[in-house]
Amino acid sequence: MTARQDLRGKRRRRRRELRRSLFPRSLSFTREGKAYVAVTLGVGFAAVNTANNLLFLVLGMMLGLIVMSGILSEATLRGVRIARRLPARVQAKESFPVELALTNTKRRFASFGVELKDEIEGESYRRRCFFLRVGPGEERAIAYRCELPKRGKVRFDGTVVSTRFPFGLFEKSRFMNLEDEVIVLPAQVEVALPGAIAAVGDYGSRLLERGAGQEFRELRERAPDEDPRRIHWRTTARVGKEMVRLTEVETEGLLEIVLDPGASEASAASIAGAERAIELAASLARLGVRRGLAVRLVTTPPAVFECRDREQLLPLLEHLALLDTAEAALSPAPLGQARTSVLLGVRAGARGAFVRLDSLAPASLRSSFPASAGANA
Repeated sequence: MTARQDLRGKRRRRRRELRRSLFPRSLSFTREGKAYVAVTLGVGFAAVNTANNLLFLVLGMMLGLIVMSGILSEATLRGVRIARRLPARVQAKESFPVELALTNTKRRFASFGVELKDEIEGESYRRRCFFLRVGPGEERAIAYRCELPKRGKVRFDGTVVSTRFPFGLFEKSRFMNLEDEVIVLPAQVEVALPGAIAAVGDYGSRLLERGAGQEFRELRERAPDEDPRRIHWRTTARVGKEMVRLTEVETEGLLEIVLDPGASEASAASIAGAERAIELAASLARLGVRRGLAVRLVTTPPAVFECRDREQLLPLLEHLALLDTAEAALSPAPLGQARTSVLLGVRAGARGAFVRLDSLAPASLRSSFPASAGANA
């Protein structure tokens, strides 16, 4: 969504909120209602011109039905309470249940023909829940299937409660503020493990650990939060700075995904490429966990996630769901540490061999990737 579209959406929401604060109820004509009002106006015009008492009597009855419709519809909407139940996390482009519960708090009168419709991010959702009758003090619940197309944090603004009771001439509605949020995880796309990773159990993949292994990798300056036991005192005394010794440890069955989710330009193609890379990273992580591999995600803004089961996979997917592609484009490029890494994004890099996946080429998803270092899929 561009900045201009976002600004227009905010203005539209403010106007809607102002209108609802001034006019809590809204009334619209149904097709039958328009015809009924037209006939009523015709009878009224004929009664005035002809001074016919019978026409005046018919006009009074027709106007009485309009007044009765307003009173009964208001009685239906009064004293109702709405509750929404939805999961905390869902997956993009997959349907999930949203339950709406209607409680009639009135002691004597039932509510008839009540319709509920959610508003998501300021827009009315296309599916509705209909309750034919909810008795006094009764609670009823209906679930509908919802599908959200994009990842991120999605806001459910509230629910529009409406009714056409009793005659179907008018639709009276009121908005009930019922804010909820759901985290939409990246969509699942068709993907295959690269050949170099699929066979990783035969020979292992190397992951750089801070002092965990025996084979020397490099010396570098100590970060403030690092364990002081890793300090290499001889080098520290020579250079005058606290230096730590890094080694690498052999890890079997490692799938390292290096993701650069930044959109290099504000164009639609660049944003679509970044979103595609995020979807591929999430799909590879899910596939790796299903295959029993240890999954390591290196992304930007600087973050590293490691997981081996579905419970540990959830924080990784949540991070991908909430990534800001504009902010990521301004952050340093991610760098993989494993012997073989899967690279997604233009700036993604690796210290060892790598397999680069082109996020804009869907055809590459239908086959395994080459196992050679520096290969492009």
